[in-house]
Amino acid sequence: MRRTLPLLAALLVAGCGRVDQQPFVPAHAAEPQHAELGWNESHPAAEGDRLVFQVAALEVTTDGWSAAVSVVNRTPYDFEIDTGPSDYAFGLMLFKTDDLDEVKAANEEGRLPPVRKAKRIEPEPPHILRPGVTWSTTLSAPGALPDGSWVRVVFGTFRGLGDAPAEFQRVVWFTDHTHML
Repeated sequence: MRRTLPLLAALLVAGCGRVDQQPFVPAHAAEPQHAELGWNESHPAAEGDRLVFQVAALEVTTDGWSAAVSVVNRTPYDFEIDTGPSDYAFGLMLFKTDDLDEVKAANEEGRLPPVRKAKRIEPEPPHILRPGVTWSTTLSAPGALPDGSWVRVVFGTFRGLGDAPAEFQRVVWFTDHTHML
């Protein structure tokens, strides 16, 4: 699922551009677990010029989490990668459900849960993700994750440089796939 500049601008103009301040928080922390995920998702489509977002594995411990992820640039465009402070940085989003239609509605209405931002990205991204290049990294952060929540991985923000078309001007991706804690 993506958020591009035109959608974000429309949400901000409508006054709905903030994330939900009341995230789903079950009563207790998830048990430690390791999940081999093998997720592969593409923006804007599965063929042609696209960014490919991959999640290999998710590790949850009593005091934090980590996710092994990759991004493949299968376009002719350079992308600048922003890991700085913003509502949509690299990390996890936690949901009450795995229903993608509910997530799409939350996205359109500007009521997505806040991102559990990665505090460590190792190795750090290249300043520019060049055409044909794959960047593989591990995202991690301290803090227990709530049991019973559905996890989606957030990748963002990628800014297409030069003459990149509108669908690559600003890309923030959160996965269609989920994992239940």
